[in-house]
Amino acid sequence: MSSALLATGTGIDRWEAILIAAAVSACVALLGIWQGARTARQDRQRRLFGEALAAVMEYREYPYIVRRRTSDKERSDISRALSGVQGSLNRYVAILTIESRPVGKAYALLVERTRAVAGPLIAEGWDRRPRTASADMRVGDVDLSELEPVTQAFIRAGRQHLRLLRVRIMRRRAVKTFRSLNSTGAGSE
Repeated sequence: MSSALLATGTGIDRWEAILIAAAVSACVALLGIWQGARTARQDRQRRLFGEALAAVMEYREYPYIVRRRTSDKERSDISRALSGVQGSLNRYVAILTIESRPVGKAYALLVERTRAVAGPLIAEGWDRRPRTASADMRVGDVDLSELEPVTQAFIRAGRQHLRLLRVRIMRRRAVKTFRSLNSTGAGSE
């Protein structure tokens, strides 16, 4: 800035320039922190949604696991592990409902339908005798294909939730920009 401008009073003085630069720097830093926090939240939610789905998929394996057991000694180990998976499912229903009501509802429905379909298959597997030959390990009487629609519904709910976060933020930015343009008169004709 030239000293002539400063001397005539038409420019800004040195301290005003420093304050403006500091304010701009602070805004840029805060924007970076906010963006990092938003990205971290989305990553955490993606991981949470994936872990919750993995717990459902693990539960779906138990009709096969129970049918493939080779001795009644394995029964208590399988039951203990199955109980742990059941606890995980209940925990994820609660966590996802707190995180996002639509995602939580979709997950609760997924868990409910999975238990309704796979639960009886697990119970039926316990009624069968343990397998003795390795050739008997093939399980052909379990069909979980009817669970695919509720699985896809949960995945869509998770995607929608993560997309809505982005859309909400973009919408807020657009509204702020529109308001600032209208307040300066640049946006109106």
